Amino acid sequence: MAGGEERTEAATPKRRGEARRRGEVARSVELTSIVVLLGLLFALGPLGSAAGRTISAYFTLILSRQDLTRMDSQTVMALGAQAFQTLLRAFGPLALVAALIGVVINLVQVGPLWATERLRPDFNRINPLVGAQRFFSAYALVELVKSCLKIGLIGYIAWSTVQGNYPRLIIVARMETMQGVAMVLDVMLQMAFRIVTAMLVLAALDYAFQRYQHEKQLRMTRDEVKQEFRQMEGSPQLKSRIRARQREIARKRMMAEVPRADVVITNPTHFAVALRYDPAIASAPVVVAKGQDLLAQKIRELAQTHDVPIVQNPPLARALYRQVDLGKQIPPELYAAVAEVLAFVYQINRARRERMERAMATQ
Repeated sequence: MAGGEERTEAATPKRRGEARRRGEVARSVELTSIVVLLGLLFALGPLGSAAGRTISAYFTLILSRQDLTRMDSQTVMALGAQAFQTLLRAFGPLALVAALIGVVINLVQVGPLWATERLRPDFNRINPLVGAQRFFSAYALVELVKSCLKIGLIGYIAWSTVQGNYPRLIIVARMETMQGVAMVLDVMLQMAFRIVTAMLVLAALDYAFQRYQHEKQLRMTRDEVKQEFRQMEGSPQLKSRIRARQREIARKRMMAEVPRADVVITNPTHFAVALRYDPAIASAPVVVAKGQDLLAQKIRELAQTHDVPIVQNPPLARALYRQVDLGKQIPPELYAAVAEVLAFVYQINRARRERMERAMATQ
């Protein structure tokens, strides 16, 4: 605990990501082992018989050879190579099935993970004091209880299986060898399936316990959460500079819209609001720029430079500035006032065009 404060807060995504990069994930080794063993039991049917035939063929070949009395180095090397090839053909498919099942069950538990930090040497793992603490911890007690339960459960299942098949087993001595071996193997396979099924239930419970322990270890104090939030947000000075830069970019973008406006409505000195109306884009005029005091003066100057009409209407300018956000359409209660301004501007523009056309015609 940090400073005596309890870890009551759930881990943040950053905390979880850091733990995952270190390879600290919720994973049950027992679940992986049991699922692999269960998969091998199912694979023994099609693959076990093939492995038995391969090994049987190998021993038949060895026993039929006539040169076993001459055990020179060349013969030993040849026999070793044949034995290795036989083992590879017999048990290679089973090993491949086990590897594939192990990869799949680990992916199901933790997902894709490449944590190189787990490969680094950690002297705490061989520290006797740390080992003693783990040995007398609550986690070690849980592991001891789990081991006792597993031993007792396996013993009970083995005993009940043998007891249930006792009438069959007592006649094995009077059966032919292959029939007796087949019966014993059938009982052993039945026992194995029962044990693995029971272990699978325990492994699922172990996985739930591992997830609980993992979440408990990742918990944070409130101070740790606040400190991480401050680190992610940055210093107040940095945030202030970022906000200032964002305001500057937004202001430049807004000022670039002034030359395209239809009219600029002013206070005349304190407020300035630029409107643009395009029926093909919006059903009402849109505020493309607005400002107060110095910014309002810059909007007026930019409008004059690009010959955008400027109309003085203090009540309308104040209403537009306070009620309409940048880039938004004007509200219905201002339709009439804005329509009068636009009609006046359109009338001025029409008169200006007519004067220009008459002047060009007289030249």
